[in-house]
Amino acid sequence: MNHSFIQRAIIFTGILSCLLAGPNLLQASEPKINLDALLAKRMPVLLEFGKGWCIPCKYMKPILDDVARLYTGKAIVMTVDMDVNRDLVRKFNIRIMPTQVFISPDGKEFSRNEGTLEREHIAQVFSQMGLPMPQSLAGGPAAPFQQPPAR
Repeated sequence: MNHSFIQRAIIFTGILSCLLAGPNLLQASEPKINLDALLAKRMPVLLEFGKGWCIPCKYMKPILDDVARLYTGKAIVMTVDMDVNRDLVRKFNIRIMPTQVFISPDGKEFSRNEGTLEREHIAQVFSQMGLPMPQSLAGGPAAPFQQPPAR
């Protein structure tokens, strides 16, 4: 099964569950985000827009937690509760959830993705923004090909 099909299936399932669950299933628990304070740190920022009851957003949580740990002190990785931060939803013209928005240290949008992302894709975008790839995500040199012994 190809990776793109799996991502589409996860997104479709999440959107369907979001539509069936309705907007009042869970109240917002995330704090209001002060974007100016984040940008004042002059670091790359990854904002993921979503809601707590959104299935694809739940899928992304451990990925984002891991990426935040790997880039501690080098980048800011935050989830944005769309109910609490409606101003940011409007500012970034968010259409679906989850949506990841990468912001460069100068405060300009660098890249965005609608749907889920894997750790490696996030690391690739951060690499394009000038951050070194964390050792745990950087594939080491490939082992040289060895001819199997003749029988």
